Amino acid sequence: MKFRGFITFVLIVITASYNLLLSQNTLNISIKNIELLEGEIFVSLSNDSTEFPGEIFNSKMMQRKMVAEHSMQFIYENLPDGDYAIAVFQDLNQNEELDTRKFGIPAEPFAFSKDALKKFGPPHFKQAKFSLVGGRSHQEELNLIYRKPKNNNKSQ
Repeated sequence: MKFRGFITFVLIVITASYNLLLSQNTLNISIKNIELLEGEIFVSLSNDSTEFPGEIFNSKMMQRKMVAEHSMQFIYENLPDGDYAIAVFQDLNQNEELDTRKFGIPAEPFAFSKDALKKFGPPHFKQAKFSLVGGRSHQEELNLIYRKPKNNNKSQ
């Protein structure tokens, strides 16, 4: 009887391990519309609605690369199944933060997954979320948004 229990335990462990391996997802993120070839692109992935988007650039799932091309790729591997959201910004002056103008309007290019935007302030997690399921490769494409200040000088 003890041997049968041991075999059952081993089979359960193997099955659980196999299922865990199957649910590891790969996320390929393409950042497009990079107008200025300067500074760094910061990409942060979050599966926590309470930290999105405010604290995610301090997260362990943040990546950054020097800008060298008008489109860039970021890859996250071995992600468990779940809901995720992406926030991106281009740090033009390399001060490692998203600079803002009056009323918190971003002064540097930015993007969110699902092209999520709100009229005032950053989107909520539920607006930007997407699901990773079944140990697959998933592609997300984000286009940087440039909020240029309005020119108040009118030609006469």
